[in-house]
Amino acid sequence: MQPKKNELLILPLGGLEQIGANCTLIGTNDEWIIVDLGIAFHDSLGIEVLTPDISFPATMPGKIKGIFITHAHEDHIGAIQYLWPKLRCPVYVTEFPAAVLKQKLKERQWCDDVKIEIVTCKNPIRLDNFEIEYVALAHSILGACGLYIKTAAGKIFHSGDWKIDDAPLLGDKTDEKRLIEIGKEGVDCLLCDSTNVLVDDEAGSETNVRKALSLVISQYKDRRITVTCFASNLARMETVFHIARKSGRKIAIVGRSMFKMISAVSETSYLSEDFKAGISSIIPEEEAVSLPPSKVMLMCTGSQGEARSALFRLARGENRVIKLGKHDVVVFSSKVIPGNEICIRDMQNLLTRNGVEIVTTATEGDIHVSGHPSKGDLVKMYDWLKPKSFIPIHGDSVMLHAHQKFAEQSGIKESLIVESGEIIGLSNGQLTKLSKIDVTFMALDGPSLIPITHDAINERLTMSTGGSVSVSFIISNDNRLSNAPDIITRGIFIDKGESKRLESKIYQIVSNEITKHPTSISEIKRECVSAIRKVMVKQFDKKPAIFIHVHRI
Repeated sequence: MQPKKNELLILPLGGLEQIGANCTLIGTNDEWIIVDLGIAFHDSLGIEVLTPDISFPATMPGKIKGIFITHAHEDHIGAIQYLWPKLRCPVYVTEFPAAVLKQKLKERQWCDDVKIEIVTCKNPIRLDNFEIEYVALAHSILGACGLYIKTAAGKIFHSGDWKIDDAPLLGDKTDEKRLIEIGKEGVDCLLCDSTNVLVDDEAGSETNVRKALSLVISQYKDRRITVTCFASNLARMETVFHIARKSGRKIAIVGRSMFKMISAVSETSYLSEDFKAGISSIIPEEEAVSLPPSKVMLMCTGSQGEARSALFRLARGENRVIKLGKHDVVVFSSKVIPGNEICIRDMQNLLTRNGVEIVTTATEGDIHVSGHPSKGDLVKMYDWLKPKSFIPIHGDSVMLHAHQKFAEQSGIKESLIVESGEIIGLSNGQLTKLSKIDVTFMALDGPSLIPITHDAINERLTMSTGGSVSVSFIISNDNRLSNAPDIITRGIFIDKGESKRLESKIYQIVSNEITKHPTSISEIKRECVSAIRKVMVKQFDKKPAIFIHVHRI
């Protein structure tokens, strides 16, 4: 479906079923722009990264006028390195996301082909059918912006991720003045972050975190401190630098991702004198272990229990230099992202078994603030923009429905819950579901992107729960079974008596199917799979993956 003249279409391709893989198409007059192109993290069945399905925009070369990135978090920018060759259009970003994106692309053979347009707030990008203005918004990463998208058919404000913080320490404040001006100009539809809609009050300030962390760390003067936080939260990183200097501690950073973020900010105007001083105070891990515990502070990622993160490796004792023990305190300056509870708990259990003391927001609530809007922030945004209609984005189903209800209670009369693939028409502030295209997440499997529903991934799931049975046999030239089938089972407990019984049944099944279908190998395979599956369910209460290998001589 292509947008006609004076028609405004909204087509989300991700970010509505779970946190991550944010991507939304906006179209008018037979042209489209893409807002964000992010990944989601999976960590199951050998799949770590999911991307949106861009099959639809990839079929329209020349009609995709640009990718507009709201900020540099992976769930908004991370898929460009995998999907850009299918789109081959300019990428519009502010200064800091541009530095992060260039890091991601530098190892790609086609990196020099990507036209990266660095934009500034209040200087609209004018295309044939779109005018897009970046509006500064506070968030937990530098350079975050909302997008004010104007077309002849209507005006949209896409919030990206945001919060209100009047004292963010490092980075921009939310531009309240410009948002009020935009509200007076008129917003036909607001697409808004739903992550913290279940949280009352307001998100809070990084300034308060600095005070709280300083107080907590001062209570452990004789212990070595490790602070774990998101690598992308450079304001939090600057706070740790600040506290270390004030308390006479040297800083060692464990893990590559924080160094990458330091490298990115070093190329931008956000590099403050305090941050420079912090960078200059970083010491190697080898020097850190030679200092008394009271004279060193470690900083690392892994607050979400990521299996390969620096903190989880420390918890497992896999760091070759640093070993955590009874003289260590680990401070989690982060919240638990829904879905990560078990991984985080497993990691914290490992730490405590090694004698490490843990400090979290459960006991010291002010040591972290979210980068997303709570109810108090949302009410202010509604009041500033005064949108005619509303679509909740960036959240799972619970969050989206809660946000719709809250927006309606706050006075927004027209709202709509949307699923990925649904094409929404916007006219005079009215939202209408027009049609739906088939989309699915794409899984990064080694170097390849395949649908998450692909048979290869389904087979892994089957094997992980039911094991596998592999049956190989040879058919003679007179269409008989020339020898007993070779049977290999994996992941299924079978004692000797059951094993003999299973071999006998499979021999009978194979012989019967060869007799029934003497000339069709495909029919023999299909019927053997079906019959053997019934045997496995009846005899072992298992539904394994079944593989049949046939050779004819």
